[in-house]
Amino acid sequence: MRIDKRLTVVISLAGMVTVATALIMSPAPRMGPAQPAKRELRVLELKGNGYERGLQHGRQMKIEIARIVELWKNDLRGQSGQDPDALIKRFLSETAFTPAIKKWTPDILDEVRGLADGAGQPFETMFAFQLVDEIWVYLDAAAAHHCSGLGVVRSGGHPAFVAQNMDLESFRDGFQAVLHIAGDGARPEQFVFTSAGLVGVNGVNDRSVGIACNTLLQLSACSDGLPVAFVVRGVLASASGDEALKFVREVRHASGQNYIIGAGDRVYDLEASAGKVVEFKPFADGRFVYHTNHPLINDDLKPWASMDEISLANTKTRLASVRSRLGSDAAAVDEEAIKTILRSKDSAHHPVCRTLQPGSSAFTFGATIMTLSGTPSLDVTMGPPDANAFVRLRFGVKRP
Repeated sequence: MRIDKRLTVVISLAGMVTVATALIMSPAPRMGPAQPAKRELRVLELKGNGYERGLQHGRQMKIEIARIVELWKNDLRGQSGQDPDALIKRFLSETAFTPAIKKWTPDILDEVRGLADGAGQPFETMFAFQLVDEIWVYLDAAAAHHCSGLGVVRSGGHPAFVAQNMDLESFRDGFQAVLHIAGDGARPEQFVFTSAGLVGVNGVNDRSVGIACNTLLQLSACSDGLPVAFVVRGVLASASGDEALKFVREVRHASGQNYIIGAGDRVYDLEASAGKVVEFKPFADGRFVYHTNHPLINDDLKPWASMDEISLANTKTRLASVRSRLGSDAAAVDEEAIKTILRSKDSAHHPVCRTLQPGSSAFTFGATIMTLSGTPSLDVTMGPPDANAFVRLRFGVKRP
């Protein structure tokens, strides 16, 4: 069943530092000045089955989860003009994502149950909290268009990379975190970038599989597909790039989304809708992929999808900036070049890097660079990369 609702609402430096699990700073106000240059990133060490991992997450961030859920509900009220609890109840009653989640990622559903129990929150609240893109779809959130992503193959002595500025609602600032999930048999070790209470927004595993994602609200959606957060975690549970690509191509997608998948030395870009998954390949040899927030090849559009130049000005401007800065020589795009792209502000109105400003609805929640070839790693910032240092997380390094 396709979702037919229409409500117009306004819905991702300095040098590296050594990582250790650290106390997160108090969440910043929803609207405020640009972030300071140094902020501590919380890294949660999680292990065990899905429920146990969620329980650990919920207990360790109980205070932060209570606060961000309150801010999220306030944001829903402000954007929709509706009582948030009533909105959540109606949203869950009019959608049916659970069967797809049970089929494809049952342990992540268990993780949400554990998260709710550990945080002392109702399961229904924490389940809806995971459905960031799906609520945007439900509300037809016209301004959910901000993330910028890219991928670069291994070339010229540098490894393959997947990178992204993950842009989210401004109330999430101060709640950035990384889930460090221990490997267990067939399950890979993972670094998952997220915020308090979320199962994940992007990440990388120790099998050289990485994923970044960008909302494509114009593409068809459905109320019984696999939600974005669960697609992300399904990819990160994959033991190989081929397995990850097969997974993304096989599932029915709840929300229109672009997925940049890193697979060893290669990178791929898949535009996913409820009806089909289509690969975007800007270069025949696959040297680069890049994307922002409008479909470039998938024509499975919503009947009312707006593809006019005015509505696409933001995403097209950012796409042109990323594409121009990548150039044509993959060997020249190393880690430092990627950082420069993620920090870029070629347009004053539609920059790739979005600073938190008074009155803004979204900002660059964090920048991530996933190094895939050889020993994988994750570099991440707690906020916009032009004002916050990248922190490097390495697999196989013991943390406190």
